[in-house]
Amino acid sequence: MTSPDTAILFGAYRLVPSERALFNSEQPVRLSGRAFDLLLALLERPGEVLSKDELIARVWPRTCVEEGNLRVHIGALRKVLHDASGSLYVENVVGRGYSFVAPVRRVVLQGQHAQAPAAGNLAPPLQNARIFGRDDTLRQLAAQVPQRRLVTVVGPGGMGKTTVAVAASGQLAHGFSHGAVLVDLAPLTDGAQVSSALALALGMPSMSSDPGAVLVAHLHDMHVLLVFDNCEHVVDSVASLVERLLRQTPRVHVLATSREPLRADAEWVHRLPPLALPPAARQDSAEPPAKPAIPAELANRIDLAELAATPAVQLFVERATAGMDSFRLHADNAAAVADICRRLDGIPLAIELAAGRAEFFGVHGLAERLQDCFTVLTRGRRTALPRHQTLRATLDWSYDMLSAAEQATLRRFAIFRAPFTLECAAGVVQCADICAADVLDCIANLAAKSLLSADTGGEVVQYRLLDTTRAYALEKLLASGELAWVARRYAQRCCAFLQPAQADLERQPPAAWMATYGRGIDHVRAALDWTFGVEPGGGAAGPDQACGGDLVLGLQLCAVSAPLWYQLSLMDEYRSRLQQALRLARQGGENGGSAEGPAQLAPQLEMPLVLALGHALLHAGDQADNAERSSAFARALDLAQQIGDNPSRMGALWGCFVDAIFNGDYQLALGYAERFGAAAASAGGEVHKLAHARMLARTMHYLGHQDLARSHIEFVVHHPLDSMRLSQGRGFQFDQRISSMAIHARVLWLQGYPEQAMAVARGCVEEGQRAGHGISLCFAVLVACTVSTWCGDEADGQRYAALMLDHSHRCALPQWHFWGRGHALAQRLLHGRHPPQDDELFALQQDRHCGDLQVDVLATLHPRLLSARAIARAEGGSAGWSRAEVLRSWGETLCQAGSDAQAEQLFERALTIAAEQGAGAWQLRAATSLARLRWSQQRRLEARAPLEAIYSRYSEGHATRDLRLARSLLDELA
Repeated sequence: MTSPDTAILFGAYRLVPSERALFNSEQPVRLSGRAFDLLLALLERPGEVLSKDELIARVWPRTCVEEGNLRVHIGALRKVLHDASGSLYVENVVGRGYSFVAPVRRVVLQGQHAQAPAAGNLAPPLQNARIFGRDDTLRQLAAQVPQRRLVTVVGPGGMGKTTVAVAASGQLAHGFSHGAVLVDLAPLTDGAQVSSALALALGMPSMSSDPGAVLVAHLHDMHVLLVFDNCEHVVDSVASLVERLLRQTPRVHVLATSREPLRADAEWVHRLPPLALPPAARQDSAEPPAKPAIPAELANRIDLAELAATPAVQLFVERATAGMDSFRLHADNAAAVADICRRLDGIPLAIELAAGRAEFFGVHGLAERLQDCFTVLTRGRRTALPRHQTLRATLDWSYDMLSAAEQATLRRFAIFRAPFTLECAAGVVQCADICAADVLDCIANLAAKSLLSADTGGEVVQYRLLDTTRAYALEKLLASGELAWVARRYAQRCCAFLQPAQADLERQPPAAWMATYGRGIDHVRAALDWTFGVEPGGGAAGPDQACGGDLVLGLQLCAVSAPLWYQLSLMDEYRSRLQQALRLARQGGENGGSAEGPAQLAPQLEMPLVLALGHALLHAGDQADNAERSSAFARALDLAQQIGDNPSRMGALWGCFVDAIFNGDYQLALGYAERFGAAAASAGGEVHKLAHARMLARTMHYLGHQDLARSHIEFVVHHPLDSMRLSQGRGFQFDQRISSMAIHARVLWLQGYPEQAMAVARGCVEEGQRAGHGISLCFAVLVACTVSTWCGDEADGQRYAALMLDHSHRCALPQWHFWGRGHALAQRLLHGRHPPQDDELFALQQDRHCGDLQVDVLATLHPRLLSARAIARAEGGSAGWSRAEVLRSWGETLCQAGSDAQAEQLFERALTIAAEQGAGAWQLRAATSLARLRWSQQRRLEARAPLEAIYSRYSEGHATRDLRLARSLLDELA
């Protein structure tokens, strides 16, 4: 067989077996894998006749092929070699087989003067493979190496350090009088062999007792670039030799590759990053496009082109095509290819190995199997180093070179799914065998050895393991038997970290709070998974994994993490987590308890969980969840009474109050508000007093007592404490300043102050955007949607409806997304642009998120959004604030049907109710409808008087829709 250190020369051609490359006068020759294997087999035994069976066995092992396949590839090979007749190189010996008939000679690739471009010069090995995504790196090295005499390319195993170094040295060689030479240190087993390896690469004879002195003497007058490759396992010896050479040879420059820096004098470290990855999948926006939509087929082409230009994907496609000629990147497999590259962290070796398996599993099958990446990512190139044949071998090489403390630290870091701080690392990792100081040293060493990535861009340094490294470390952690105590300490650390989160929410600006706690969500997820019996890799724990768990710790973490889920608006996921927690806890109680679960769930532990579940269902549930939601709030109140803790009681009462409002039961909400007031009086303090006033304002507004509502809300909004977010962290789940402004805007509009109302609504949205909290912004945008629709403001109405749709979609808040749909339909009805069809309106009314509160509001936006349920609530006295407008809208519907007498009665009732409620806006609408009806009956004087009296009360808002309609009608009646 041919040595991997030689090249085979024939004619104008040179074949390099170790690189699986063929050159014609220094130009690469494109050759398929099968044809290359045929040529190599023939060149290894020139002049001999190789039978057809022998060649087939060599080129198609484990595959049954016909002789015709061999003839096809021989023909392709002759075509590439310009040997159509078969007389120059590959001859067919009839009845026997094929023979390579041209003269052949072999040359050693490293250290032979015969290889040099000119006498006395040295040259690096040839670079045959295409390089993706390293243009910036090569440009930087081209600038750094001539200026700095020692540059080390550092990165994890499989990152492509050798590829980059060889390519860089090829570009740089012409700038050195004596060229460049590669010193491959991978085969060495002892640091004492480093000098000999350099001597061999330089073509020097065997070394004396002082090899360093001989090398210095040999290199002293040379202007040369030495490329030391794979230094990590002999790093001390390399550092010592390089320092001596740089001190004593003035024109020698060194480019090294290693998994850790040499730590030599004057070293310049160049960290090699992963290949650039395709962007994460974009979420669809619910906002209507601002410009004509791009056709879907063109959008797909643009996305595919963007993907195909990504270096990680380019490498995957190149290697997949090399093993499977028919492979192409297309719309059906693009997402799977992008996912594979992302999950492999852009590590070139891992991507190459994965691409090589696409032939067997297909791209989608490969993506599904990457959960077990160490089994899948095998079968590297035959010519690759043993440690690059599989992903596991690459990581074994690094792991085996670590100290015992570093190995323990690395495997314990596998518990972290997300970036972590030094403090967090120390809290989880340190134990009897590793103290806090050791943890710091181990982190520094692991980062230096490219096993740990450090992000120094923020105020606090964040560390993380690449996903492939973490998967490897997790295997080691499982094998060590340490998983249970490491995971328990991790969950305890998460609990301790989040303990002050709720109080800090009261004191810190939203951005500062989010900077402190926002990144903790992935740690909470990982810790909850373990406490509830899911293994750290993300799957359900198998019986052989001894994953354990700690249910009580999980329940505590689920409760204390509530502010984080609320602030990130992850209500649907939090709902699932809470339901899982309560289900497991109750199962434990039914089973009589166990080491992992309590026999009976303590009220102090259950109460915050059921209260949080109620709020999660409020925002992420639908009408089918109403019973569970109300039951959760009622259970929370019952538990709070058992505990006898006043803050818990107020939190539960607040939950019950909001539940009643969302259910459209405004009278029940008043009862809870009054009970909250009693608890607040007992607790004392202005914050509780403000919260109670805010509850009363909302209740009075919904019950239809607008004067009382305004009195309460203006006490709140003019109070200095209301400008602070003192209530957001006290179980209220959204910014109470925004809540105050929302009520204020609605009351102002109903009382006949549309300009003031719109100004407050716009300010509310600005406040919501500053808050940086998904639910709070939804709350703010909803009032802006409603008030702008009531005002008939087309621009603001459409803008806020689009914002609601977009924001609620991105935050996965379906309850709020329903509000966006309703207001968007109302805008289309009001302004006649793409008016909705009846089936759209029916679907909205039947939507699973449409409850009593929703039908009350929708009925006020446009008569076609009036429903039978809204009419029933108005007639039954449940509608409160919207009753007058529902009756008026019903009257408009009857008018269109010709039932004028009934319509007039409804208009008159609406006028009376609106006057009683202090709802000037509903009075104006009812008076306008009544005047229009009477005018149609030639009752001009009766029509004009009531409308003129109500219109004259308005001191503002004359450009709004209702006032313009009223003014126009009055002019016609004059």
